[in-house]
Amino acid sequence: MKTPKSLNELISSDKETNNLSLYRQKTSKFRLIHKLLSEVLGANIAQNIIVSNYKNSIVYLETTSAGIATGFKMQQSQVLSLFRKQLNPALVTIEMKVSPHSAALQSKRAKAEAPAETPKSTKTIPPDVAKMFVSIAESSKGPLKEKFLKLSRLKQSGQDDN
Repeated sequence: MKTPKSLNELISSDKETNNLSLYRQKTSKFRLIHKLLSEVLGANIAQNIIVSNYKNSIVYLETTSAGIATGFKMQQSQVLSLFRKQLNPALVTIEMKVSPHSAALQSKRAKAEAPAETPKSTKTIPPDVAKMFVSIAESSKGPLKEKFLKLSRLKQSGQDDN
């Protein structure tokens, strides 16, 4: 039975076969690749592209949209040139793949990066506006009258009844 390793032993980068260290290095490369993509393609396009792998001097990218892939292909030479300057001069190519699997990854990443939902704020209106809504409601009929009356009650209840 193996004994557990200390955290320092797991993170130490002096071992080339250390999986955690290699994973950390690969993750930092992926982040750099994504940052460079944002510089060339713009943040709107780059957010729809996932860096799936980087090995044997080839960068593998995935997207859910064929349109994004086509737009990328138009600028692939610029991206490749930037990658060679700032990432690896021996970089051979960049491969783009359209994959529905990457949609699940993007949604997970978006959920992780999205701020927590803010609770609904209570809305109130000034008393004179509430009186104005009541007077408009008196001259209205049907559903419109009901809506104006609900709006006029925002002042009293402090909540939206819609």
